[in-house]
Order: sequence, then structure tokens, then C-alpha cells
Amino acid sequence: MRSILFTTLLFMSFIGCSDNDQPDETIIDPKEQWSATLRGDGEILGAYPDLFSNYWEYTYNMNEYPDVALRIEGQFPHARYFSFSLYDDETGSAIGGINDHEIIPDEGSENPFVSTSEKDNRFTIYVVPASMDETLIAKLPSENICRVNADIKRLAICIRHYLGTNANGDKDEYGGVALPAIKGIDIHSLKEIQAPERTESNIEKVTGQSFSQKSDENRDVPFFLAPKGRYYPNNSTAYLYARTHIHADSVLIFSFIPVPLPRTVEEYEGAKARYWSICLGATSNTRSYYSIYDKEANAKEGEKATFIICLKQNSRLAEIQAKVEAQKQLGTHWNLFVWDSEKQDVDGKPIGDVIAIMYRNILPDKDWEYSISRMTPTEYKDDEGEPIDKVTDPDKQLAHKALGDYGPYGFKYAANDFLRDDFEEETY
Repeated sequence: MRSILFTTLLFMSFIGCSDNDQPDETIIDPKEQWSATLRGDGEILGAYPDLFSNYWEYTYNMNEYPDVALRIEGQFPHARYFSFSLYDDETGSAIGGINDHEIIPDEGSENPFVSTSEKDNRFTIYVVPASMDETLIAKLPSENICRVNADIKRLAICIRHYLGTNANGDKDEYGGVALPAIKGIDIHSLKEIQAPERTESNIEKVTGQSFSQKSDENRDVPFFLAPKGRYYPNNSTAYLYARTHIHADSVLIFSFIPVPLPRTVEEYEGAKARYWSICLGATSNTRSYYSIYDKEANAKEGEKATFIICLKQNSRLAEIQAKVEAQKQLGTHWNLFVWDSEKQDVDGKPIGDVIAIMYRNILPDKDWEYSISRMTPTEYKDDEGEPIDKVTDPDKQLAHKALGDYGPYGFKYAANDFLRDDFEEETY
């Protein structure tokens, strides 16, 4: 009888616990918590995204969940770079975040962005509101804490992957791992609760300003440091940009020495940059359409690389392509972009022939003499002149002056001149 009574009471106690005291054990697929993949090469996102990146966002209304912190648990992806960025979703302004190498791994795991590791390494990150008591924050079982200011009403969290692969090194949309799981934490009791309901974000509506510039017709094409924008920027990335109007009978050529990169994970710390790429976007809609990244580029560390842009509609395109290939065979570091000005965007409009060029450096070392992050951005608005009109300190605002051979500068040439046997690229 005692045995039967004990078993009955034990069974009843399990029922009581599962109904009232235990957290909700409903398993939610993290893919349902985050947005669908925002593809850099999807020709949807504005503000000139990198074609070799993927993004996911989770946005919620903090006013509706004032007593909730977030616990984000996941596995380090296989990628060149990844990060979490926090934004004020009402303005698109960056308000915090954490980069891959800064994340302290869970106990028993290693950070594969700090040292080479073949393990399935995991991490935990907490996102805490300003109202959470510091003594309770100190009790959270992770040192990866992202704080949110009290004035934020809608918080957007964005995951970025660059060059995601699986464990075998093959291209993989998710970096070979599942998306991180999001759980809610009561900021007073530290008990696990349901995560806030995701709401629609403004991140998919991002587009930069589009307007004409008289300098688009200039023959020379200087590069400027892009100011930090309000369009969900990655604060760990610096950008040089230029723009110009490419005509059907011309080519644009720009050259520079690309930033040197680390060869192993162990060299990430102290590297001049983690990654570089050249992206071409349409100023008509600020979307990117063509890109090349460091390892795919015809480039060699410490030597100048040359990038040539012409229209698909150029009547001498085949000859231009043949000349570039011949130069490659001779060992020169030439790279050709063929821009299709008649290509239609997702809105059914031609992308046009006014092109923005973005040279992107992720995690640039500000202490390096030739780092683009040491330059001064040229602030301007479309109704207040153009970047070239706002240059007050050329030695810091113009890339070719601030960085020497590490700073790009371009010239436009008639296709006929470019194809001459005695053609020589001009220097600034």
C-alpha cells in the first residue's frame, strides 16, 4: 500500500509541476523566430549591401515587454565574419552589438574566430533593457551582455554572416548551423519566460537617397569615406565610395593596393582588416548588382589591383574583354565588371548607367597607417552641394591622398583609347 500511495502522490506531483511551475517546453524552430534570410545578393535590400552576406532580423516592441530580457543561444557559424547588431528600428541607427571574436563561448566550447577549432562550439548572449538591475545582470551566466538604452521603443537585432559555409567549406546560407534560439528572461526573477512576439521591422524597407550629381559627368572619379548612415549600418565596417555616369562608349578604370588580410584565424587579432570587397550598385535604387571579394579578385598582397567597368551595351565589349584576358595572361592584376544598364530591377525599371562603387573593409585596424577608417568622412546632403564641394581637408577626405597607393582613384577613358596598343593607365 505504501508503494502504491507513494507512486500515486509522485505522479500527482509531476502533474502539478508540469501544469503550474515549469516553463513552457513548447519547442519553437528558431527559423520561425527570425526573419526569412535577407540576402545580400537578393537585389531587394537598399543602401548597397554586400552580395556575399546574409542577414536575419528579430524586431519587437520593447514598450509591450518592459520586464523582459533576451537570451540568445546558438552555435558559432562557419563564416568569414559574423556579428549581432542592435538598432533603433524607428530610426535605423546602430545602438550596439557584438562581433564574432568578442563573443565569449559557453563553458566547454571555444571561439572559432579566435583559434582554429573543429568542435561544435556554442555561445550565449543576453540583451538587457536599461531598467534591469545591475546586480541581477551580474548573475546572468554569461559575460556577453548587450545593453539597450531606455529611449528605445522598437528594438531590431540583426545577425550578419559573410561567406557562410558548412563544415566542409561548401557555400551554405546559414553557415552550416541552425539559427540561434531566442528566449525571454524575467528581469526581476531571472526565470525563463516566453520570448516577445516578433513584429514587422523597417529593415526590409531600407533604401538610400537617390539623386543626380553634376560630378557624375566628370572624367576623374575620386573615392570618399562614407559617413555612418542611419540605414542599419554595420558599425564594424568602413566604406570608401565613388559614383559616376558610365557611357556606352567609355570605360572606367581605378587602381589601388587592397588591404592585406589574415591567412588564419589566429591572425584575426591585429589584422589590418578581416575582409574586403568591391560592390557596384545602381544609384537609381541603391541596390547592389555586381561584386567581387578579396579571394576571388585577381589581386596579390602588396601590389596594385586594377578594376575596369564598362557597359554591356558598349559596342566594343568583346574587344575589351579580350584585352583584359590577355593582360591577365601576362600576370597583371586586372578585374573586369560588365554592367548591364538595361537590366530591370524588382520594380521593373532599368537600373541605369549611373553607378555607385563601394570598397568595403570589415573590422579595419584604425592603428594601421593606411586604414580607411583613419579618413575623415565627407558629410553632405543632396540639397547642399556634392561631396567634391565639401572637401575641406583633402589629405584626410580623398582616399588617394590620405592612403597613397592603398587609396583608389579612377579615370574614364574612351573605349577606343583603352583598346590602343600603347594605352597606359593614368596616375593621379
